[in-house]
Amino acid sequence: MKKFFISMSLLIVLALPSTAFADNQEIVITEAEDGCYYETIIEEIPAEYNILNPNAKAATNTKTGRKTTYYKNAADDVLWYVRVTGTFTYGNGSSKCTSATVSAESKNKTWKIASKSSSKSGSKAKATATAKQYLNGAPVGSVTKTVTLKCSSTGKLS
Repeated sequence: MKKFFISMSLLIVLALPSTAFADNQEIVITEAEDGCYYETIIEEIPAEYNILNPNAKAATNTKTGRKTTYYKNAADDVLWYVRVTGTFTYGNGSSKCTSATVSAESKNKTWKIASKSSSKSGSKAKATATAKQYLNGAPVGSVTKTVTLKCSSTGKLS
């Protein structure tokens, strides 16, 4: 697999529903085996936009972020995505995930989300989704992707 790291704030801002997260983002591109590829975006959610944990802005060492992996074809069309959103506490040499949620959605009529789940463990929030592809109503393949968001003891998301 080839991996590419891209950090282009303008590109990221255009791809997001809100420019509020544009300051703290990373994009990683990874090739899939079938000619498609994964585009993964890590975003830090500012406390004022954190609807999952409205008390986060009062807590000094609390951070919420999300990591989204888009499954795209060679024409750059999003076929489906899986996202994990995690809230973390950090400091004093450690970090802990306090919540993890999953969202997954098909963006192409031939793909359907078959299952999705989330979990948290230590300093990690994890989401897994399986998408199945259908042609003429018959399943022709499936792809499972796990996305893990980590928080360091200094509050860096990866």
